[in-house]
Amino acid sequence: IGHFALVVIPLFILMGEVLFQTGLGKLMVDNVAKWVGRVRGSLSLVTVTAGTIFAMMSGAGVAGVALFGSTMGPEMENRGYSKEMTYGPILGAACLAVMIPPSILIVVVATISQQSVGSLLIAAVIPGFIMAGLYAVYFLVRGWLQPHLAPSFSVPHITWGQRFKALAVISPLIGIIVLVLLIIFLGIATPSEAAAIGVTGAFILAAAYRKLTWEATRKALLGTIKVTAMVFMILLSASAFSQLLAFTGTIREMGMLATSLPVSPILIVVVMQVIMIIMGMFIDDFSIIMIATPIFFPVIRSLGLDPMWFGILMAVNMEMATITPPFGIFLFALKGVLPNATMGDVYRAGIPIFFLVLLLLVLLLFVPSLVTWLPTLMLG
Repeated sequence: IGHFALVVIPLFILMGEVLFQTGLGKLMVDNVAKWVGRVRGSLSLVTVTAGTIFAMMSGAGVAGVALFGSTMGPEMENRGYSKEMTYGPILGAACLAVMIPPSILIVVVATISQQSVGSLLIAAVIPGFIMAGLYAVYFLVRGWLQPHLAPSFSVPHITWGQRFKALAVISPLIGIIVLVLLIIFLGIATPSEAAAIGVTGAFILAAAYRKLTWEATRKALLGTIKVTAMVFMILLSASAFSQLLAFTGTIREMGMLATSLPVSPILIVVVMQVIMIIMGMFIDDFSIIMIATPIFFPVIRSLGLDPMWFGILMAVNMEMATITPPFGIFLFALKGVLPNATMGDVYRAGIPIFFLVLLLLVLLLFVPSLVTWLPTLMLG
């Protein structure tokens, strides 16, 4: 783990922790709500929209479950929303942090598979926003077709002046991550340098909004240390596992076997995705990456396929792993935040999210340009 490029991991984690612990995330949720209006199922849409913005600020999905479970969950329950229309958007919003940069999981995939961190982060932008769009359309259509699931309620009239004031409040938050991604995309800075700029901006914004306290700083630093230690232990184990496979000749043999099979390469990729979906039922996402990356990526390269494309497929698959019963980590995190929810309710709410993510996975399988187009435009 003695590579300078890996400093991007604790920096991105710290950026998200600062925004979460200082309460800037809740501030963002409150102001996003002023733009949704009186659309049926509006609170579900607020959760997805705010989840998209929060995912752009934090690469940790569990923090998203905690934020939206504690803020939007009780509000939707009080408004008479069904359990599916309450828990589903929260799980979906949290899943977006797995995909949308600065996703820690994508950084880990890039590191273990020896790819450019910046390119893989940029490659995830379009799939991430497609995922957010699928969530928004699904919950809007569901609310329209089954209005009893998301009862309408009277809301205070919001003037355009109030809306633009709310936009002014959240614009600096959005500006941080746009700046981080833009300087990576334009080749102005490395991902590590861009992450450092993002962390600095997060601290400055927290101070400007008068939410930066010693207690919030302490919690952010401790949270960063805990998550970074966990991620680096996974990187150490994955590196050792990868070297073991290389020294024993296993990787070479698997590559030869894959290229000699009388089947289409895309079929091999599909089988790999199915294997990871099954693993996701019993193992957490980071552990799957540790096991699968050293095995699958040499095969992908031997087949002449784009490893960046496969890396994004793996990240999308890991979205499903976080919400796949019986051991999806986001499912248990949501139960912990909302103790009145039963695991059965949480499982059922996650089923539509699972199939929406699966739809994105199939789309990317057959339209690789959705992944590869944006990185080809990168400068530097």
